[in-house]
Amino acid sequence: MRLVLGVDEAGYGPNLGPLVVAVSAWAIESHLEVLDGLEPFAPEFQATSWTPRSAFVPFGDSKKIYQSGKGLAGLNFAIRFFESIFEGKPPQKRPWFELDPLAQEDLARVESHPWYHRKKTASGLARAPHAARHSAREAKDPCDENSEASCLFAREKLLKLGVRLIGFRLRILDEAHFNECVDRLGNKSDVLGDISLQLAWKVLGECMDFHSWKGIEIYCDRQGGRKKYAGLLSQTYERSHRESPVPFCSVVSESQKTSVYSMRHAGIATSIRFQVHGDSLFPPAAASMVAKWARESLMERFNGYWREVVGPGLKPTAGYAVDAARFARDIEPWITKLAIEKNQWWRQK
Repeated sequence: MRLVLGVDEAGYGPNLGPLVVAVSAWAIESHLEVLDGLEPFAPEFQATSWTPRSAFVPFGDSKKIYQSGKGLAGLNFAIRFFESIFEGKPPQKRPWFELDPLAQEDLARVESHPWYHRKKTASGLARAPHAARHSAREAKDPCDENSEASCLFAREKLLKLGVRLIGFRLRILDEAHFNECVDRLGNKSDVLGDISLQLAWKVLGECMDFHSWKGIEIYCDRQGGRKKYAGLLSQTYERSHRESPVPFCSVVSESQKTSVYSMRHAGIATSIRFQVHGDSLFPPAAASMVAKWARESLMERFNGYWREVVGPGLKPTAGYAVDAARFARDIEPWITKLAIEKNQWWRQK
C-alpha cells in the first residue's frame, strides 16, 4: 500500500484575505497511477461547477468548480463528501472538516482579527463556515436524494480504484502573519514553499503509523517559475525532524513543467513532484478544493465585517490586485478612524 500526499494553496496572488495551504493524504491499495490525472475518476467525479441536480461529485481544480458570485454550494458538497469518506484518526469528534480541527495551529490567531471573528448564532454557538449546507440538508430539499446517490456512486468508485482518504490539514496565514513571514524569508515564493513543505512533513508524520507503507509519493502544485527545490526540501525536513538525520535528496529531473526528487523517509522510498497545473492530479486537487473552501469561507467573514462597518452599499471583494485597491479606497476612512495599521489587513507582496 502506498501513502500519497497532495499539496496545494488558495490565495497566493491576492492583496487581501488569507493564504491557505492544504495537504491531503491518501492510502492507495492498487496500481492506480496518480499521473493519469482525474480520468480514472470519471464520470462519478467531474471537475466542473455543481448544482444539487448534478449526478456527480465535484472533484478537481477548485477554479473550475468555484465561481465567484455563485456561492460555495459545489465546494460545500465536496467537503460533505470528504467528511463521509474520511478514515483518519484525529483526536477530536466529528465533524472533522471544519476550520477548527483542520487548522488548529492558526485559527485562534486568524480569528483574533475582527474581520475573521466568528459570528454567534441565537444559541450563542459559533456558526460553522459551511453551516448553510447543513441547514439545506436538514430542509429535505427534493434534490437531496439525487445528491446522496451521487455520493454513493462516488464512494463505490473510490473502492474500485483502491483509494482511501486518511488525512487532511490546513495552514492559514492571515495578512499580518503573511507579512511577518515575507519579512523573515524575503519573498512570498519562499513563504509558500516553506509553509507547504513543513505542513507536508507534518501530515506525513501523522500518517506513518497508519499502515506499513511500501512507498511514499508527494505531489505539489508548482507556483511561479521556480524549478529547484532540493535545498528547500532538505531545509524544511531538517526543521521538521530535529531528532532525525536529513536524508539525501536526489534530483530526478528539473524542467519547465516538473521538478522531481527522491529520498528515503524512515527507510521508505519517497518521491516528491512539483508540477505545473498539479491540481489536475487528484491528491493536489482535493487539497486545492479544501484550501479554496477555507479561504472563501474566511472571505465571507471579511466582506461581512466591512459591510457592517461601512454600510450595505460596500461592494465585496475577492482580494485580487485591482479590486483590492478599489476596496482599500472604499474602506480607507474607517481604517483611519479605527487606527488599524496597514500591515494588519493588507498583504505587502
